[in-house]
Amino acid sequence: MKRKWILPLVLIVLALGIGLRLAGNKKKLDAAKQPVDRSGFAIPVNTITTAMGAVDGAFSVPGTLEPHDHAKVMVQAQGKLASMQVDLGSRVSKGQVLGSLDVAQKQLELQAAELQLEKLRKDDDRYRELLSGKAATETSYDDAHYNFENQKVKVDQIRQQLRDAQVISPVAGTVVAKNVEVGEYVSASTAVVEVVDVSRLKAKVYVSERDAYRLQEGAPATITTEVYPGETFQGKVTFVSPRGDASHNYEVEVTVGNEKTHALKSGTFVSVRFGGSDQLAMLTIPKNALGDGMKEPYVYVVVGDTAGTRVLRRNLVLGRETGDRVEVLKGLQVNETVVVSGQLNLVEGSKVRVTGNTANK
Repeated sequence: MKRKWILPLVLIVLALGIGLRLAGNKKKLDAAKQPVDRSGFAIPVNTITTAMGAVDGAFSVPGTLEPHDHAKVMVQAQGKLASMQVDLGSRVSKGQVLGSLDVAQKQLELQAAELQLEKLRKDDDRYRELLSGKAATETSYDDAHYNFENQKVKVDQIRQQLRDAQVISPVAGTVVAKNVEVGEYVSASTAVVEVVDVSRLKAKVYVSERDAYRLQEGAPATITTEVYPGETFQGKVTFVSPRGDASHNYEVEVTVGNEKTHALKSGTFVSVRFGGSDQLAMLTIPKNALGDGMKEPYVYVVVGDTAGTRVLRRNLVLGRETGDRVEVLKGLQVNETVVVSGQLNLVEGSKVRVTGNTANK
């Protein structure tokens, strides 16, 4: 009987030993995972002192060319598309009829309505003469005149239906899409073709708040593209939005002629340069001072004296980029000390030790 209990007791002792060992290891691992309290350590950092500097007033921003006019040509009626006189690439003029729905039945209705209108016009004239000679009552004339005017409205309605069945281009340009083929059924307000006018193009770009106040409608702009290296296209500002977006950027539209031998195309990526040789005073910092890049920019600013130097996090609103530097619109003032290296180890309130400070050039 004693031998029966020996093996179970040995197994129980081993299990308890393993459990105690695992529990001890878990405590060591949990202790290792605890964050180290670095509040008492001063982290070495390099800094700059912010200052206003002179920056070239001219600046460039990227954009994409769009057609000056872009129209989806629709019909206001429904029916089978009976004709289409244009193909992709066809040049069309403003008001040109490009095609039509099947209107044979409507044309017959118009002929019948016009014949009826002519009859009622004669009745109207006859009753007017009879009324003037006291040979007809005023009521008879009113009935005849009403029928005549009502028929005129019916004729005008049919003529309008015939116009609605035509595919008429509202702009001059080039056909870039055909969405319906001859013989297909077309619903009302269907875009049958698309026409773009690229004799003039416009580049939509976004500029900072500071630059939006400097730009005026009619101001010149120079457009370049990698498609034509070394060639420039002259444009002018035709629109500056009075409303900025959440990032304080403002939409600007630049119109450029497209009459050169090397014609531009809609959708081309371009660079738009504004301004001249004037110098602007602005506060800029190196991009490497940003804690999380350009998307959600912030920096650490050193505050306090040598006995208790700490950092505070500042969220920034950025402006234009100039090489490896970026303009600060909001978030910093002149003569503040900004961390430019060592910020990866920092959090709000971290103690620091400034090991080097350079002028903000």
